[in-house]
Amino acid sequence: MSSPTPPPTPAQPPVPQPRPVQPAPQAPRTGTIAWGLGFLAYVPIPMVNVVVAGVTQLVVGLRQRRHGGLAAVNGVRAANWGLTQLCHPVLLAIALLLTVATGTPSPDGGYSVQPWAGTLVFVMIGLWFLLSLVQLLYALIGLSTASKGDEVRLPVIRFIRLPEWDERNQDDPSQRTA
Repeated sequence: MSSPTPPPTPAQPPVPQPRPVQPAPQAPRTGTIAWGLGFLAYVPIPMVNVVVAGVTQLVVGLRQRRHGGLAAVNGVRAANWGLTQLCHPVLLAIALLLTVATGTPSPDGGYSVQPWAGTLVFVMIGLWFLLSLVQLLYALIGLSTASKGDEVRLPVIRFIRLPEWDERNQDDPSQRTA
C-alpha cells in the first residue's frame, strides 16, 4: 500500500541576501582646512599667535597639493597667506633690533632710543592689530569660499607658484585608477 503524500507546503519567501556595503562617496577636497586653520591666529598669546597661524597655514596648505585640483590651488593660496603673515614678525624683529642698535644708554641708568625708532616700533605694533583684523576676514572668506567649492582669490604675496588647474576640468586624483 502506498503511503499518503503529505500536503504541499506553502512556498517559502526567498531569504534576503545581505548586500555588500558601499562606502559613501567622498566630496571632492577643496582646501578648506588650510583656510580654517587661520583661526589659530586668535590663540591669546600676542605675536606668537601670528607665527602659529602662519606656520600652520603654510604646512597644511602645502600638504593640500597632493590632493590635486581645487584643493591644491586653495592650499597653495593659504600657504602664501601664511607666509605673508610671517613677514610681520620678521619685520617687527628687525625694527626692534634697529631700535636697540641705534639707542644709547642714558646717564641715569636707562636707555634712550631715537624718536624714529620708537615710532617704527609703534607702527609695527599697530600693524599687528591690522593684521589680526585682516586675518579674521581672510579666514572667514577663505573658509566660506573653499567650502562652496570655489577658488579662493584673496590678494596675498605670491611666494609659491600656484599649481596648474583648470576650473572646467575638476579632475580629482583620488578617483583615478592606476
